[in-house]
Amino acid sequence: MNSKEQIDWIRLLRSEGIGQITFHKLISKFISPTKALEFISERKNIRIAPESVATRELDEANDIGAKVLFSNGENYPKLLKQIPDLPAVLYVLGNIDALNNRTVALVGSRNASINSKVLTENMAGDLVDCGYTVVSGMAVGIDTSAHSGALHSSNLDGKKTVAVLAGGVNNIYPTSNTRLYYRIIEEGAVISEMPVGTSPQANLFPRRNRIISGLSYGTAIMEASIKSGSLITARFATEQNREVFAVPNFPRDPRAGGTNMLIKNGATLVENATDITSVLDNITADSIIRNDLFSGIREDSVSYLPEDDIDFENLDLQGKILSLLSSYSVSIDSLVRELPEYSEAQISNALLNLELDDKISYPSTGKIILKL
Repeated sequence: MNSKEQIDWIRLLRSEGIGQITFHKLISKFISPTKALEFISERKNIRIAPESVATRELDEANDIGAKVLFSNGENYPKLLKQIPDLPAVLYVLGNIDALNNRTVALVGSRNASINSKVLTENMAGDLVDCGYTVVSGMAVGIDTSAHSGALHSSNLDGKKTVAVLAGGVNNIYPTSNTRLYYRIIEEGAVISEMPVGTSPQANLFPRRNRIISGLSYGTAIMEASIKSGSLITARFATEQNREVFAVPNFPRDPRAGGTNMLIKNGATLVENATDITSVLDNITADSIIRNDLFSGIREDSVSYLPEDDIDFENLDLQGKILSLLSSYSVSIDSLVRELPEYSEAQISNALLNLELDDKISYPSTGKIILKL
């Protein structure tokens, strides 16, 4: 894309009421971000981001030396292109080649046990020695051990580990990992979908988790309680048709509840790096079947939509959904019947945004509850 198209790409993405899925529907329909902007400019309920906002966002990335990857570009991670709600733009500090290497995510509890931290470090180092790049979220606990173990490998290809941040790539969080952050940039990459300078707010962490799993051939949950955010990453991995691994642990340890539950539900039990590589070595990026559960960017997913019925994840719909839910589960079909004025595609998009904001959860297939 030329500079004008890049600016329009960011303007469209940052326009009020445009989420990732709607963005890609518009791009799929109109191809050009400029034409998509022309289309939504006729909508009174859409506030288009001004050119100055997009220019500043790109300039700030350039100022810190961040590479900007657009989802229609050749350097954009191939695996990440397979997920339905792929980030429209990624900001990268470090080696972008790490993003297209053979990747595996190691995630888990922040309040991790010593044994799990040691196991994670050893497994991460072994995976890098086998040619893999370890992906995690740079949080304290398991994430820190995953990155640290990867960096201890003697592999010198500069693709040891990738940290996916909830805030901007220049916003180090937690600050206790400042030294680790700079080491990751030197021997791997730090990435984020958020503009430079964005603070890591609570609602951004579930969004970050879909990138961790989407960037990886498989996700290993090293240690996690039943309520751990790592289980969100595991569920994203399942929905993205990726492999899910889990380390078993003592049943009486509350930090083992999540991993043991995953194993009961079909996750591959792992005790060492070989348990992971023996599965992932046989998988290629092209062999991963794309999951279009949320109607991604295929042209046929938007061709049936009349121009006045494209969903913009408006807050009114989300508010209606929240008002219909409680702590008792209801079926998604029931929710659709209660909202006949909205299409199923619109409701699916709104549900995804509410889930990423940690306001709803899915206790079982096809069921949904309000998180109190």
